[in-house]
Amino acid sequence: MDDHHHSEDNTPQTYEKPVAEKPVDLLPKDALPYQPGVEEPLDLLVDPGMGVIIGRSESFHRKYPHTGLGMIGAVAESCDEILESLLGMPVHLDLVSPHVMLVAGKRGSGKSYTLGIIAEELARTMERREIEVAGVVIDTVDVFRQGVEPNIDQEDLLRKWGLEARGFPVAVYIPHRTYNGLPDEVKKKARLFPLAISPRELTAADWGYVLEKGGQLSTAMDNLMGDILESLRKGYISESGNRIDPKRDFSIKDMISCMESKQLQALYQPATRTAMVQRLKSADKLGVFHPGGASAQDLAIAGRITVVDVAPLGSDAETVLAILTNMLCRQVLTYRMAWTDEGVSAREELPPTWLIVDEAHTLVPKSGSTPAKEAIVSYAKLGRRFGCSLVLCTQQPSAVADEAISQADIIVSHSLSHDSDIRALQQRAPAVMPEKFRDKVFISSLPRGVALLFDQSTENKRGFMIQVRPRISQHGGTDRLSAMFEAVRLKTPEDTPPEGLEPPETESVEERSEIARPPLKLSKEDWELLDAWMKDYIQALSDRQMQEIDITEEPSPREEDPVPASRMEWELSVEAPFDAYTPAVIDGSEVMIRRFGPVSTSLLGKAITRKVLYSPVTHEFLFGTKSPHRESEAIMKRDKEPSLVVEEIVTVLVGLGMSIDSVCHGEGFSFVLFRKDSLRAALSGGASGSLTCVSVVVVGDNRKEVTTISSRLADLDD
Repeated sequence: MDDHHHSEDNTPQTYEKPVAEKPVDLLPKDALPYQPGVEEPLDLLVDPGMGVIIGRSESFHRKYPHTGLGMIGAVAESCDEILESLLGMPVHLDLVSPHVMLVAGKRGSGKSYTLGIIAEELARTMERREIEVAGVVIDTVDVFRQGVEPNIDQEDLLRKWGLEARGFPVAVYIPHRTYNGLPDEVKKKARLFPLAISPRELTAADWGYVLEKGGQLSTAMDNLMGDILESLRKGYISESGNRIDPKRDFSIKDMISCMESKQLQALYQPATRTAMVQRLKSADKLGVFHPGGASAQDLAIAGRITVVDVAPLGSDAETVLAILTNMLCRQVLTYRMAWTDEGVSAREELPPTWLIVDEAHTLVPKSGSTPAKEAIVSYAKLGRRFGCSLVLCTQQPSAVADEAISQADIIVSHSLSHDSDIRALQQRAPAVMPEKFRDKVFISSLPRGVALLFDQSTENKRGFMIQVRPRISQHGGTDRLSAMFEAVRLKTPEDTPPEGLEPPETESVEERSEIARPPLKLSKEDWELLDAWMKDYIQALSDRQMQEIDITEEPSPREEDPVPASRMEWELSVEAPFDAYTPAVIDGSEVMIRRFGPVSTSLLGKAITRKVLYSPVTHEFLFGTKSPHRESEAIMKRDKEPSLVVEEIVTVLVGLGMSIDSVCHGEGFSFVLFRKDSLRAALSGGASGSLTCVSVVVVGDNRKEVTTISSRLADLDD
């Protein structure tokens, strides 16, 4: 790959390491059961102390030796000239530079296993602090979430490879409905998180795929969906004549209610509206479309591998997968390309991202369309320019769009059977294909775990055979959790959130809300790179963000008018006046922690933060003076006494020089208020099961002071 593709965000500092004195150990022959001979000489980039290096040029490796490399296997071909043989030499994949990879192979050939190894090596390299990226694995068949457990079944084989079985702290996102149906101890052990997609992320065309197989709604239904989305975003007149204000976010129930507007009742027949209601209710039962859903910034976290497991959705997984992948590709690419009105690079908010997608032929097909196709093609074409990598996996390379495969600089092909798939491999391989590899019988009879590897950076040299290494963590297999997923899928959809904890997505624009992000902008050169489809998306995103700014207007959620006296009718007691304060410490047991029923971590954090921001007393205290900088942190602790969590946070704030101003109680919540010069802070807490959440909002004139306090609080989170 050309050096200009190297990610500036992810490239380590130049340094010189001495070449290892001891040559790398070769794999023992009994670890390589398949060793066919290949006549053509093999000339690869070899580091004597590490082995074969793929995905980077010799000059780049000289500049950054031994850094940002992951071992994915070993050379598995022999030759007559023993001095030229590389048999058993470890193969290391470059993880510093961005890549587009294709992993192909028929069912059972080991292609998904290879994806798991790439994810493991990303995690290991990040642990060594050699790269700082995010990894997102889209799992359709429930085989990657088990990576939290060690691969104890192959410990003997792992030792031959110089490896040790272990699990990795991956974050596993499963559909919202499935998550809510599982016991807390299961969620904690399996590192599960709720996955939801906000309905506002879907276009009318996307909704077509959700509501009708193949995405083909009738003309009337398609027009109705477009009008529903437009009405929710601009506001409408209800059946009773009331003005319904625009919604920044909305639910499927909001969409159904919107159809009772006078305008839509006049435009569409009752039968059309009834059919739409029925389809939307069916979509709601999937339990995955919720306001305030996950975004790329939730899933693509620096230093973490995230597995998005949509397998619990069963036959509905394919559509949800396409919409989710569409959203991820668009958001990651847009943020990595853009900056804000404030002149801050938006890419700082989103790390270089490795997007690993299984079953690519269903998402980016050669013929036909899906909600994800154009997004994946754009990501493949432009991602490397902005530090992002894409790994597509398929059992049918001939069925994947040429626009995506043609971008691949590395192809790993396991066994293939169909002539069309073998031809697709031969046509798209980014390196020379030896005569032996062109033989259909040879390719179709490759053992499980053996693959042909073609690397564009080898500069017209040939591809070679690789034995994929064993997994360090577990891969796939049916377990107790799989059975629990299926049991939850057959249950009735989850109930509404518990009373007293209103989800943040239900707020109307009349409520005080956080300021929307400034619109993203692109340079003229970057804009010219985009096709019409991507331009339309970015323009729509910018328009939506501008609408949010117009709605909120203020740089922080403060009211323009003085607080009316009636506002203090809120049940509130204040233990100390605002204008008199002295440094103090408190007994955490004196701070009320509001108890709730089962609720997701995300919902609990967002809702408690809203309580701190918008409760009358905290709102007046935090935003009574003009303080332009604000940060909020939701500190989560499991299996710890809530009073101790509060005391720990109070101790940190006091240690940073803040003094306790007062402690207020109302509506089952306590609010602890702090101040230091122009700085203000407020906290409150809630608990669900064994999970305690304490949210802290800090405001002040000095950005550095606010950020320092926020960063220190973030370190307390589990």
